[in-house]
Amino acid sequence: MKLSCTRLTPALGATATLPLGDGDVTDEIADVVHSALMEHSVLVFPNSGLDAKRLVQLGEALGTLGARHHSYTTHPDFEDVVVLAWGGEDAPDAAEWHSDMTYRGQPPFASILKAVEVPPVGGDTLWASTFAVHDALDPGLRRDLEQLEAVHDMGAFRTGAYRSGGNEGICEAFAQAGTAVHPIIAHHPVTGRPYVNVSESFTRFVIGLSAPESARILTYLFDLINRPDFHVRIKWEPGTVVIWDNRGTQHYAVADYLPDRRVMHRVAVTTDKRTPTANGE
Repeated sequence: MKLSCTRLTPALGATATLPLGDGDVTDEIADVVHSALMEHSVLVFPNSGLDAKRLVQLGEALGTLGARHHSYTTHPDFEDVVVLAWGGEDAPDAAEWHSDMTYRGQPPFASILKAVEVPPVGGDTLWASTFAVHDALDPGLRRDLEQLEAVHDMGAFRTGAYRSGGNEGICEAFAQAGTAVHPIIAHHPVTGRPYVNVSESFTRFVIGLSAPESARILTYLFDLINRPDFHVRIKWEPGTVVIWDNRGTQHYAVADYLPDRRVMHRVAVTTDKRTPTANGE
């Protein structure tokens, strides 16, 4: 079994048809999905046939599902499915470039996102290849960045924590969400490819540098990630599923559709069963 993929941009992304039929998601299906994901980083399935139950099956076939998100609600029948619903005056919170949950020591390896309800226009999502961003760096800068690490935290989620609980609310939210230090240049555990591992959403400070030096380096990298050369943009239709590798990509959910409503289902996969060191470390 092999997925037939059509590349979307030189940097990343491909469309494919999930070989599912009416049956459950098997390890064989997950094998071919994983193989294509390693090549394209982002896979788009326009008519996936995945309901909430099979979203969970696919996630479990790919790896170990992650801990619940600290801020979002879950599906009434499947607690591993996060429900992302925005509309009216309730503004979405993902209109920033980010990799999911890098404020954790072990961020999710992959995310599976299904469009349930989409606005009549707008609500697209963009992905950036941080492999391509790395490759665009000057070789000397790459060598310097290889030696550096940066602090990641919960970012703008602190706003809701403060409004609901003041200073104590922020402290509690930080304790629940966590803070982590990651190398600025990380290496993909399956392919070995290096990628830039900072985001405007969650990266706060470069360890060992002064505040001005840290800000200059991070701002340069954030600006580079924002270049369209490294992007793919997906227009959602009801039933479309996108699976992406959280290692080597970032995404940006465009918040241009209010007051219309947009509802998505998401499953986060923490551990990659097919990583050579897939022991949770």
